[in-house]
Amino acid sequence: MARLYLLTLVLGLCLLLWGMHILRHGLQSFAGLRLHQVLYWMTATPWRGFWSGSVSTALLQSSTALTVMAVTFVDAELLPFENALALILGSNIGSTLTNQLLAFPLERITPYIMILGALGYLFIQNRWRFLTLSIFGLGVLFFALSLLEAGMAPLADRPAIQLFLQQLGDNHLQGVLAGTMLSALLHSSSATTGIVMLLTEDGWITLPTALAFIFGANIGTCFTAVLAALATSRAAQRVALFHVLLNVFGVLIFLPFVGPLASGLTLMGGSLSRQVANAHTLFNLLSSVLAFPLLPWATRFLKRVLP
Repeated sequence: MARLYLLTLVLGLCLLLWGMHILRHGLQSFAGLRLHQVLYWMTATPWRGFWSGSVSTALLQSSTALTVMAVTFVDAELLPFENALALILGSNIGSTLTNQLLAFPLERITPYIMILGALGYLFIQNRWRFLTLSIFGLGVLFFALSLLEAGMAPLADRPAIQLFLQQLGDNHLQGVLAGTMLSALLHSSSATTGIVMLLTEDGWITLPTALAFIFGANIGTCFTAVLAALATSRAAQRVALFHVLLNVFGVLIFLPFVGPLASGLTLMGGSLSRQVANAHTLFNLLSSVLAFPLLPWATRFLKRVLP
């Protein structure tokens, strides 16, 4: 029986990552080359870059994908690194859309979503088929979360798991580190947040602990872009470093206020999953808005650190 639950847990995690990949691939293929062209035009000013980063990441469903794209553009000298910084700010906001969708209780219609998406991809011949592929990917995400919930259920009775989660509840810094490592391993803060939403809804962790996990997840998602920038130009490396500093900046601001923030989210109402999704959105939104006026200073600082 234990092996069956473990298999369910592993299968659910694999499907979660696969669903993310399908959703992202479908939206990227639907947008096509036009996204690159529009993206370049919309980064002409910091304000344009901010909003284009938000919209583009909402379309791509991956702040990592847009950050790596920005690093590539800067490395190829197609985009000044100063313009890419506002793009990174916006991408943190756009990445929260997936978790807002996952907070809806759509388990009953998940099979229909998957069937609709699969049939559309098979029988539609133009580029709209990729949009239906994204719908199929969204259905896979919901199905994956239900499998994860079933696989995690028996683990709640294990003393080692209970002790670990209890320690996280007492030490929010450990929660940040755990979220950072999990997000770096999964290469997705959205996937990590989806798992945290599930843990919170089932009562495994408290809302303040969930917030610490989310803070760390935003740092861990920078890992892929940092790896992509290792063998690039100095300008491209500045973009990757800015992505890291932005999320560390957000964590330093919000970590001391985990308790009041959790209380405020509770007053806003909604299910625990919705509260976690709202926390993810608020963290990324406020971090980016607060950092936006600091872009000129950040530009000078990055040029000094990575000349």
